[in-house]
Amino acid sequence: MLSSFSKNIQTTLVTSFFSSLVYACTIPYLIIYLAGIFSSETLGLLVMINVVSSFLAGIVGGYLADNFQRKKILMIFQNLYGVSLFIVALNFTGLLPQHFWLIGGYLICGITYNLYYSAFDAVLLDSTVPNERKKVYQLQYWTFNLSMALGASIGGFLFKHYLVYLFLGAALLQFVVSAFLQKELSYKNKVSHKKGKTIFHDLFTNYYIAAKDKRWVILILGIALYSAAEFSLQNYTGIRLSKEFNPITLFSIPIDGVRMLSLLQVINTIMVVCFTFVVSRLTEKKNERTVVIVGLFVYVTGYSLMASANSIYLLIPLAIIATIGELASAPILNARQVNLIPEDKQASYLSFASLSFQGSQLLAALGLTLGGYLAAGLISGYIIILGVAGIYSVVSSLYGTKKTVNYD
Repeated sequence: MLSSFSKNIQTTLVTSFFSSLVYACTIPYLIIYLAGIFSSETLGLLVMINVVSSFLAGIVGGYLADNFQRKKILMIFQNLYGVSLFIVALNFTGLLPQHFWLIGGYLICGITYNLYYSAFDAVLLDSTVPNERKKVYQLQYWTFNLSMALGASIGGFLFKHYLVYLFLGAALLQFVVSAFLQKELSYKNKVSHKKGKTIFHDLFTNYYIAAKDKRWVILILGIALYSAAEFSLQNYTGIRLSKEFNPITLFSIPIDGVRMLSLLQVINTIMVVCFTFVVSRLTEKKNERTVVIVGLFVYVTGYSLMASANSIYLLIPLAIIATIGELASAPILNARQVNLIPEDKQASYLSFASLSFQGSQLLAALGLTLGGYLAAGLISGYIIILGVAGIYSVVSSLYGTKKTVNYD
């Protein structure tokens, strides 16, 4: 299927796969490592600082993607992302032993990733035409989940004994990915020539235009609310399992809390890889609105109950249930979302859309902090409440009455 698309689409999808692989095998396990150093309350605050700084970087990234050459932005910040992983690796070796370097590397990872990802999304969107867009985003969703499964497997099994090699290898792979993109991508975008009084004026004018689109704002808010359920797996649920899960042996392989987290992510992703197109065919003749509502509710319910489950006999079925909901709703939502974006404000809208990513991380980090004071069952309730509110917002935005927005 990949060969049927243009070279630029192939290049961006391959790059996306390996960038996601780098993230999946490092950042979730870095948070677990930090949980062994800091209290839940302190770690929750650190994650929230990372979310806020990443959010601000995303705003700047959208501005840069609209006003400068995106290929150059990708070269600079993808390589800086690799440098931040290298700094973390040096901390693990003892060459930079202070916690300052570890925390700094963690924060720089979030900042540099968000500085370049708006440009990356805009390149992919620019490289597609409307009649192939749904297939491209389905394939991106499929490859993303495949990379997450591989990354979770690699990270989960190397975390305890080979942490230095894990982060050194991830940094090296990130540098290779950046070099590959620069060599293979043939792309030059138009840049905006409308300049305001200052950079800050240009920056916030861009985002004000996106923020005036109430339908878009409600959609992004809704995605942030329901996506907090899945992010809680990497934050609250993962850290809780690393401390509370009783180790077992599965097929002669010892499974502790960290490996249980890895196993849940692998199950999710293997199902996505194997059944994305199957579920898409099964649901394509169903009422789209109903598929989205039911799919999202199943998704939120599965992840929320995982937040308070400790038994493998509960965790695995819940992971399967959550994934089924994800498979039914996510490809539809991805395709619907990009159709709402004006062509002349692609990067700004996509960067504004990153608010959903940052918002869901912030809500999950808040759940991690609350977990220091509340029982696991109450955290499950917190996730369900957020999810239901998110489902309502998304459905209202995508399937409610359309409103015309003036972009002048």
